[in-house]
Amino acid sequence: MNEPIDLLQHYLPSIYDALSSSNKLLSDISSKYYERYKKVESDIKEKGEFISEKTMFDFWWNANEGDQASLAFLKFINNTATEILQKVKGDPRKQIINLCHKMIINFNDNQSQFQSFVAELAVISKLLKDDGLTLIQVEKKLPNGKRFDFEVEKDGNKTLVEVFNINFDFDRMESTEKFQKLLEHRLTKKLNSKLNGLTGTYPPFLLAPVLWGNILELERFAGAFSYFKEFNQMIYRFTMIAEFKNPDGEYLFMFAHVDEFLERARKINKI
Repeated sequence: MNEPIDLLQHYLPSIYDALSSSNKLLSDISSKYYERYKKVESDIKEKGEFISEKTMFDFWWNANEGDQASLAFLKFINNTATEILQKVKGDPRKQIINLCHKMIINFNDNQSQFQSFVAELAVISKLLKDDGLTLIQVEKKLPNGKRFDFEVEKDGNKTLVEVFNINFDFDRMESTEKFQKLLEHRLTKKLNSKLNGLTGTYPPFLLAPVLWGNILELERFAGAFSYFKEFNQMIYRFTMIAEFKNPDGEYLFMFAHVDEFLERARKINKI
């Protein structure tokens, strides 16, 4: 069995470098790694198999077995973290390091939260790189006790940002209209859950929807995404963490705005 810290250093070197100054954080990762390992051993003995891709550790193991998609996903995560860690300093940097730590260790037998943390990293990276924003704080607490994922600033103006993962099976969506209504319902519910009971003044906010799914199905629902452009003061342009193969058959993961994927698909008639 490979030591967990060796695997961390191999597959997520930038995150390892950021975590390496804290023995406690590395010890947490080791403990959770062996917890997951024992669960996998138990599942294999009892059921003859285990459900993969529930944790970062599963991706490490799959990558060790030569799984190209897992290798590409880990490379995407490491590159995203690298971009952020090169730009942030002080408390925001410490908070990003803690976010990476949580991404690795936050799971239980029934649920993994890695998608939420990966999406948060992707959105932060894009806001810093493309929109010229500065990260002020991760996990901004409001007077009503609710939290936004982070607070950013540009030209002295602060904005609260909440990342919202949307993991759909596009093949099961019957129509653009139903997809639009489902998105509207989920986005409204998310905003209400954050703003309910909030009084007084507070910074402007953005809900940043992040899609996970089959990018080849995006064109079919282009109308639904266009509908939300009129709400751009409170809903950030839809983005997507997309997995695909290039013409050479190499697995790639890319994070971009949905309309950028759509434009690219229209130009080359495939992604």
